[in-house]
Amino acid sequence: MTRARRLHAGFLSSRSSSHSSSGGGSLRNRRPKTKDFLAKEKRIRRLDEAIVTGNIEELRKLSVTGPGFVTDGIRRRAWPLLLRTHIPRRQPNVDISVPHKDDDQVRLDVIRSFTHLSSETKSQQIYKKQKQDELLHVILDVLQRHPKLSYYQGFHDVCTCLIVVLGKEAATFAAETLAMFFFRDCMLDNLEPVLEQLSLMTALLKLEDPEVQEFLDRSETLPFFPLSWVITWCAHDLQDFDKIARLYDFLLSFNPLMSVYMAAAVVMSRREELLEVECDNAMVHTFLTKFPKNVDLELIISHAHQLYTTYPPEALQKRSENWLDDNSCVNTFSRPGMHLYDNADEKIASTPIDFTLIDELLSKPRIKKEKDASALSKYPKNSLQLYRRNMPTMLAFSAASMGTAALLLLNSAMFREWLVNSGLR
Repeated sequence: MTRARRLHAGFLSSRSSSHSSSGGGSLRNRRPKTKDFLAKEKRIRRLDEAIVTGNIEELRKLSVTGPGFVTDGIRRRAWPLLLRTHIPRRQPNVDISVPHKDDDQVRLDVIRSFTHLSSETKSQQIYKKQKQDELLHVILDVLQRHPKLSYYQGFHDVCTCLIVVLGKEAATFAAETLAMFFFRDCMLDNLEPVLEQLSLMTALLKLEDPEVQEFLDRSETLPFFPLSWVITWCAHDLQDFDKIARLYDFLLSFNPLMSVYMAAAVVMSRREELLEVECDNAMVHTFLTKFPKNVDLELIISHAHQLYTTYPPEALQKRSENWLDDNSCVNTFSRPGMHLYDNADEKIASTPIDFTLIDELLSKPRIKKEKDASALSKYPKNSLQLYRRNMPTMLAFSAASMGTAALLLLNSAMFREWLVNSGLR
């Protein structure tokens, strides 16, 4: 019996036990099934079938609609399939006691993690320390296996989400795949690749809602305000973990640039409020940096997917004449030898992921499709260096105060000079 089928059998068994223990055998006490209950039951059956048969395309479709993968129990089976970590990888153990170049920052961020866990009693303190140790292991395991990667503040938020849903062992494998396939542009020696991704949001807004982009241009608001949304998949910004997990269902099912489509969808969802804000850089930036608390996540996901299908990553780059690096994780995501699944055949791969080609890519210089085709090519280097130098401080703040830190930076003399030089002012 395959591992997937054993999980399937256990899943059905747990459902059967739960039904029996709740008095499901009594017809007299059984309540009529509501429309929502029947829809949820049907979705769970579709998810279960997709997992057992390895139907990746069906999982992607289900990630776009309704409540996604519904429960963490199903996510523990679906996420490894999408990340191709369901196949055990026989890798030598790494010695995480050997210091990594970013070791100190990792440990500082780990100490600040799992703050939602109570630590009033001794047992609670032990449990919290255990989770922090697990987080440290997951992050350092990725960095030790792929020494060309650099840690960034925010990756600990991603790994925390993986641990909560998957547990330590599965999270370790999942974090490696996410780092190499989805967040690789965030884990290089500088932030330019991520800023270039964010610059594509400007192109999306110009195409879909020119009035909003014109307002942002008049207020001199640069497209970097959703940085934390993109590099943590909103794990840093959302307080409701169910919403975070739901968003992860969606984002890990598609190209890494989907988080930028999501950011654009969030901005457009707030257009009425945004256009009522005073057209002032400080006011607009502060308003946009705060991720909306009561956002309708299903509408955002649906809109982001619609943007993605209308303007796929390569078409968006071509249309905006803003090309990301050839070896950006966005552009290599479907490249032969560097993709999770063969696009021509969505069946589950029977072999573990081989990261060799991506490790080799990390040692090569970044190459543009066209010279000076990047939106960042016109920005003065000193301005980008200033932004990069202040990023660690900004990411260390809470989501609420991050906007203030970014605002102080963007209103600095250097950035005002940047706006003049780039023709935005």
